[in-house]
Amino acid sequence: MPNWVTIHVKAPKYVIGAMTNSEGSIDFRLAAPFPGPNDEWSGIIGDAEQAAEIICAKPLSNHPLLSAMQAASRSAFDIRTLSDESFRQFVGMVENYRACGYLHSMEFAREVWGAKWNACESQSHPEEGSARFDTAWACPTGVLVEVSKRFPDDVIEVIFADEDIGSNCGKFKLKAGEVFDDEVSPGWSEMDEEQRAKWSAFALEVKGWDQEEEDA
Repeated sequence: MPNWVTIHVKAPKYVIGAMTNSEGSIDFRLAAPFPGPNDEWSGIIGDAEQAAEIICAKPLSNHPLLSAMQAASRSAFDIRTLSDESFRQFVGMVENYRACGYLHSMEFAREVWGAKWNACESQSHPEEGSARFDTAWACPTGVLVEVSKRFPDDVIEVIFADEDIGSNCGKFKLKAGEVFDDEVSPGWSEMDEEQRAKWSAFALEVKGWDQEEEDA
């Protein structure tokens, strides 16, 4: 299970509205849509992705062991073994890469959104200029940068906190796609007791949790 990070955003109502879908939820696909022509798949098929990575000359992993395994797998790959469904998805991935440099929306999400999945547990209040949502593992700074670029004259304020209380939390502002006035917690092992107390209190407030409940 991932660690869930809670994000609070303050911005003009039309900025929040640009991130909100018809159901009233924050939707990264509106904030930073995938620019490729093929995004209708319910899941990514492994051999289709491998074929596309080979054809598009995607780099191997930076990890030596994973790189060696990938290289061996690619050298033994035979495109004739693809099922019809896999072959169709492979072609779609190549079309995506040709159009935008990404094989599929999940790759785009990891690299551009800064989050593997869309927002969840969201509460959007455009008229109040605020929104709250959760993401897995990290604050999706990339999504918010893309929104900021669309509204370069407006300031977007962001605070976030991981459920690992005191770690991976902080605040920053955005304008014209640039981060400023940022303050982010150091790694837990790098903090002294005073800093740990400060950032733990900060995170509990962002999450809306009670210290007694956290200690229980």
